[in-house]
Amino acid sequence: MAEEPYDSLFTTDFNAWVKAEVAHQDEMVANPHIAETAKGAIEYARIGEGPVVLAIHGGPGGYDQGLLLFEWVTKFGFSLIAPSRPGYLGTPVTSGKSPAEQADLYAALLDTLGIDKVAIICGSAGGASSYEFAIRYPKRITALVAADAVVSKYLMPANAGPVAQALFLSGPGEKLINYFTKHYPRQSMHEFLQQESMLRPEQIDLQVEAALKDPLQIRLLLRFSRSMSEYPKRKAGVDNDLDGLSKLDDLPVGKIQCPVLVIHGTHDSDVLFYHGVYAWENIPGAEKMWVREGSHLCAWISPQVHEIHAKILSFLQQHT
Repeated sequence: MAEEPYDSLFTTDFNAWVKAEVAHQDEMVANPHIAETAKGAIEYARIGEGPVVLAIHGGPGGYDQGLLLFEWVTKFGFSLIAPSRPGYLGTPVTSGKSPAEQADLYAALLDTLGIDKVAIICGSAGGASSYEFAIRYPKRITALVAADAVVSKYLMPANAGPVAQALFLSGPGEKLINYFTKHYPRQSMHEFLQQESMLRPEQIDLQVEAALKDPLQIRLLLRFSRSMSEYPKRKAGVDNDLDGLSKLDDLPVGKIQCPVLVIHGTHDSDVLFYHGVYAWENIPGAEKMWVREGSHLCAWISPQVHEIHAKILSFLQQHT
């Protein structure tokens, strides 16, 4: 199979661009730390200077996903702390299995680091513990941004059949995806959107063609792929999420007092749209941003990604 023709991409030397991007990723994720807190050990990394944003990853993920997907906020005067949730990479699953226990772990991390208040930005399976933090620690959170985030019972999506699980939830599958993302971005983007949306084939094709011209979306595609690699080091966290979130009741988000921005793709097939609707309808004063024809990845890979990032930045600047 021939690699992607350059005339369909944003650069005439995609291989060199990928090499430089991967080198930057390597540098960014090279030095995580382990904090021994009152609630257990937790792995984290920190970059940037300014008001602290706590980045809570989805699944599969880890501190690297938080860094790689949200690094961009550090260019606007924020610092970013990205922990690995329990079961992912260097954080043992015993440090907190439930969303409430994970929220307590985040608070203990802040205590250990001497940080009083943070804003939180979260996505996907990281939503439940982030909402719990806002409920349990109202004086320690300045704002919450929730992107396609879990707030109620989560079940494996209907289109996550054996082939999809072999690709996205196995070590060999993740290696294959990582390779294809670097060499065949059109096919990789198509596969991601097919698995993470309820879009029709022609809608996927339109989004893929637009994304191939946008270095931000291709960069985030590469970073997503990387942050799900080395699956055996993330499996305990995925298993814990799938077990615990399948038993989750609707979280009492009506108790949340901080400003909240809920972002959700209307065509998300992973964390279904009703999660976003429930959060927005029940959190007092919450703002919403519904992404038309948005997949589960719409805050990173979609025609509206630049508009979404501008909205997130404005919201954080207003409330921190």
